[in-house]
Amino acid sequence: MKKLDKIPEGIYCYNEEGVCPYWSLVKDKPYQENGYCSYLKLGDWEIEGLSLLWDQCKECNENL
Repeated sequence: MKKLDKIPEGIYCYNEEGVCPYWSLVKDKPYQENGYCSYLKLGDWEIEGLSLLWDQCKECNENL
C-alpha cells in the first residue's frame, strides 16, 4: 500500500474508515498547537500562519 493510500479522502485527517495514521497530538505542546503530521513531519507550532492540525484539518492537501 502506498503512503497516499493511507491518507483519508477529504479535507480532514479522518473519515468513516478512521483516523489518518500520520496524524497525532503531542502531549507536551499547548492545546490548539499540539497537532502533528508525520507525513509532513510538521506540527501546528512549526507551520507559519494558522494551522488546524490539532482539530484534524489537513495540511498535506493529499486526497482532497
